[in-house]
Amino acid sequence: MKKILYITICVLTSSIFSEVNAWECGDFNGAKIIADDGTELGVLGPQWEIESIYNDSSEHSSTWSSESIFNENSDYGNSYSDQSVFNDTASNPPLIISEKGEEIGKLSVGPDWDSYRYDPNDIKYTCDWD
Repeated sequence: MKKILYITICVLTSSIFSEVNAWECGDFNGAKIIADDGTELGVLGPQWEIESIYNDSSEHSSTWSSESIFNENSDYGNSYSDQSVFNDTASNPPLIISEKGEEIGKLSVGPDWDSYRYDPNDIKYTCDWD
């Protein structure tokens, strides 16, 4: 009985945690990343896309650009800013806006229970954009 209860709880709780599914990649592809202050931080998409945050040659993937989520010294990439992707308690992480102009969610590493937040690393590997 305890085993059945444990399995049931695991199945039910796994569906409420934020996770990127392969069928969502089409929605993410080309989506803009917009900071709370309106700064454009690049787009989601394969590494060959010029503005992609996964393109090693893009300013949006650099560790030096003030408009990169990967710059640990910027408000968008450090571990303590209210606007940072990598602050799991940030209240205003960047928005993900589809090519149609619809809000998909927020680009953020956490918290795990928030199904409206999507980890950039999960998107990258699930969508095979590395």
